[in-house]
Amino acid sequence: MKEDKISKKSEETIHPRALTLPMITVGILFLMGLWGCLAIYNATAFSKTPFHYAGRQLLWVILGLIILWGSSKISFEKYEKYLWVIATLVYISLILVLFTGMRINGMRGWFNLGFCLIQPSELAKPVYILTLCSILKKELPPLKLFLYMSSITLLWCIPLALQPDFGTMLVYVCGFIAVYILANGKILYLIPVSLGTIPFAYFIYKTKPYIVARFSGFLDPAADPTGAGWHILQFQYTLARGGFSGQSWGKSFWSNAYLPLSYSDSSFASLVEAIGFAGTFPIILGFVALAFAGYRLSLKTKDPTRKIYIFAMPVLITSQALIHMSVNVGLLPPTGITLPMFSYGGSSLISIMLSFGMILSAAKKQQRL
Repeated sequence: MKEDKISKKSEETIHPRALTLPMITVGILFLMGLWGCLAIYNATAFSKTPFHYAGRQLLWVILGLIILWGSSKISFEKYEKYLWVIATLVYISLILVLFTGMRINGMRGWFNLGFCLIQPSELAKPVYILTLCSILKKELPPLKLFLYMSSITLLWCIPLALQPDFGTMLVYVCGFIAVYILANGKILYLIPVSLGTIPFAYFIYKTKPYIVARFSGFLDPAADPTGAGWHILQFQYTLARGGFSGQSWGKSFWSNAYLPLSYSDSSFASLVEAIGFAGTFPIILGFVALAFAGYRLSLKTKDPTRKIYIFAMPVLITSQALIHMSVNVGLLPPTGITLPMFSYGGSSLISIMLSFGMILSAAKKQQRL
């Protein structure tokens, strides 16, 4: 009897490392958020109001931490119970923004609330990933699993294509691939999806000439240095100025003068000019650390929905970061994808904090509703 009590007590005792992992994760997010404020200041240091965007971003960081704490206190069972209600409301916002949203740089994707802009496609990410993960409870055969997941992904991507926001669509597709592979889906089924992008690419080629210009500017920026190749060339000049050690904080002259959207779409290049490769390498490690933390936290549960959500959401965020960095160093054509935590934008930051709050909730012991 005594041995049974001891064994039961030992089962209920959580290993000390398990207690510190959520704290470490929150600490990484907090440091990256503050670093993002510095990055935004660096990218606007020569403007008339150098602290405007950085100051607003700091407020978003504080609000984001509050949302992270609050969302982590809500039991994950409630997220699952009310998922379809939440998903419906979020999806309606993606439809409404097409008609009532504010258009920026040719894309209608923001609600203008007067004191701030809200981008529903960013806030929808954790809900979208949880929707994909919820299908795993059905224990479907491989083909049906693939059809269900790909149909849901297509449904969520349609309003993004109509904005049009092809960069965010790419991130959503990365999220689908992450969830599908983590669910032990057959990679062979992904081949038809790849082939299915051919007619879509042809449609874009015929109807969106500016995207074709981006690709031509990417392949040969010198052919049109003041037009399609301008952004690529500015990336190259900015990176060259940064080198290994950078120009120091607040001295990113080229980013401030010539680099388009240096505080959002070109954040990583602006950071390289300031702190060089040596300074930006820890940023890469930070995103890897978030993905690894997601993996470690996923080991705390056997529930498939929880396990894959905990790991897939950081993978999506890290994928977005890697795409942004690849664009900024010239490995991919410009996509308009921001750098999570480092680019200016409250919707993106709140989405990330909400995601990790839900992750911490999912990593807790299951409760009865």
